[in-house]
Amino acid sequence: MGLFLTSSVYRDPDYTTERQLDTLHRLRKLGFTGYIHLRIMPGVSRYYIREAVELADRVGVNLEAPTLEAFEDLCPSKGDYKGDVIKRLEWIVDEVQRARKKARNTCRAEFGFGKSGVDTQMIVGAVGETDWQHLKATMWLYQRLELRRAFYSGFDPIERTPLEDRPPCPSHREYRLYQSSFLIRDYGFSLRDFDGIVDDEGFLPNVDPKRAYAIKRKDLFPIDLNEAAYCDIVKIPRVGPVTAKKIIAAREKARIRYLANLERAIGRRLARAVAPYVDLKGKRLTQWLS
Repeated sequence: MGLFLTSSVYRDPDYTTERQLDTLHRLRKLGFTGYIHLRIMPGVSRYYIREAVELADRVGVNLEAPTLEAFEDLCPSKGDYKGDVIKRLEWIVDEVQRARKKARNTCRAEFGFGKSGVDTQMIVGAVGETDWQHLKATMWLYQRLELRRAFYSGFDPIERTPLEDRPPCPSHREYRLYQSSFLIRDYGFSLRDFDGIVDDEGFLPNVDPKRAYAIKRKDLFPIDLNEAAYCDIVKIPRVGPVTAKKIIAAREKARIRYLANLERAIGRRLARAVAPYVDLKGKRLTQWLS
């Protein structure tokens, strides 16, 4: 059982966060040891961040937008982008690291202490920002701050608000950004890998980004599974970390030369989906690169 706790800003960030932390203290004192995900306010004092991290399993603050310009257009009354938002994310990361060390030293880790990491959220498609800008921000969040998760929320206009006349974000755009973010976080994709995927305006196509990458990088495919490094194998469409490790384990016992060898390693259905992208003897040539 878990809890996600967030709030609008009431009076000021510290006052609002005090009310949130009071709720968490009450829950913990009542014996609640379940998962707590706390979304705190931009601009909150570091003292409250430290307390929040010790009480909650995951803590985050909404980045809202991938750039300063987009943030100022989207939520001009929400404070300073670099100081109130980005700096708070950095503080949360620092406090999570401190809390984890404290938990190890005191053997207090049954709940809280930021054990589930830090996250944030960005609004997509509200103010004309591009997918490329979101990808750059996501790369920074995962590689520089080592966040556990970046969430995306497609913009949906609300009546009687400043952005009520803006069109809603297409659902596929949010979905493709999620797929791309996992490729960054879990598959080792770099911005250079996405450079050939986005169009001239900086937007992802509405196709699986891994397949789009394979089509753009014809010089890398088909891949020799017997020689390829793990980082190249996981870039094959339909291949994840678990499957890549199975392939590497299988080739250590015997070379993967035919489709039958690959089927024994990862299963018949998955092997046939992967076959067009790998170098196998006797396979029928396909037109997947067209």
